Amino acid sequence: MLNLTIAEIAKITGAEPGPKTDVTVHALCSLEDAHEGGICYLTSLDKPDLLQHLPASALIVPEQAKGQTLPFAGALLYAKNPEWAFILLMKYVDAQTPKHSPGIHPTAVISASAKLGANVSVGAYTVIEDGVTVGDGTVIFPQCYLGKNVTVGRQCILYPQVVVREGCVLKDAVILQAGAKIGSDGFGFTFHDGRHQKIPQIGNVVLGNDVEVQANSCIDRAKISSTVIGDNTKIDNLVQVGHNVRVGMSTIMCAQVGVAGTTDIGNGVILAGQVGLAGHMKIGDRVQIGAQSGVISSIPAGQVYFGYPAMPQREAFKQQAMLRKLPELYKEFRAMKKQADEVKKLSFFGKLKKLLGF
Repeated sequence: MLNLTIAEIAKITGAEPGPKTDVTVHALCSLEDAHEGGICYLTSLDKPDLLQHLPASALIVPEQAKGQTLPFAGALLYAKNPEWAFILLMKYVDAQTPKHSPGIHPTAVISASAKLGANVSVGAYTVIEDGVTVGDGTVIFPQCYLGKNVTVGRQCILYPQVVVREGCVLKDAVILQAGAKIGSDGFGFTFHDGRHQKIPQIGNVVLGNDVEVQANSCIDRAKISSTVIGDNTKIDNLVQVGHNVRVGMSTIMCAQVGVAGTTDIGNGVILAGQVGLAGHMKIGDRVQIGAQSGVISSIPAGQVYFGYPAMPQREAFKQQAMLRKLPELYKEFRAMKKQADEVKKLSFFGKLKKLLGF
């Protein structure tokens, strides 16, 4: 059970404690499920009335609140960024919670030629093939597979049933969530002699420092050379990255994104859920693409795109607004057509009278 004083929380988070320090915190909680003994945070002081009946024992608030009287009965801590202060507290609590058994499990199958660094943990039924190198402090959970000549850096975490195939490289502090598959063959075939013939996929995958790939996502090895994921890029669950794709630094790829082969994605790009990228194109730095968009051509840096086919967001929203008016426009069109049909049936003089308004 958590047991932290206000002074200890201030040291962990860098927040400045308020005058009330005789409080002990036993749990982290959100504003919605705040309870006695818990601590939560507030990013804005726009609605101070929310604090009047907040049952939490402690609250991290913006530093602008210093000197103000807030209707909160518990202890206050002042932070420049309350959310980040709370995240630091979460990191501390998370680090105190053991998630794995240290050491090498006796059922793990590890090649004699594999090289494991200091304080490496390997879980039950994991297989580590010839020529594998694992850096210091890395944790490999049960039922993982590292193929021949894989390189894993320092302080990585491979959760259960991760597969890293031969020759792939994970740099430092990489996290692979359960079921992630790194280095499966790219989807490469050529039609020859009336059949789809497999093209050997002899490249690898390189994951940069601080990359995280979440559950059941797949990153294909290159046909030749490398599929590359840049430092600090985060890939959500159920994402497919094709062969020879290159992704820059600090890019976000949300759930069910699909990237076809040989696509070049820049730095700081955001691909929302279910975005599909056709192959052989370039997505510039800091591009944002809205959910369920289909991208069929390159996008310059800094653009915000949406829709299928994806287009500048403002243009896409205008088209959506016009589509909503389509039933009304169709009704007007039918009325005009009916009137035109009636005019067609009139004689020449009848049409002339209609035109002149007689």
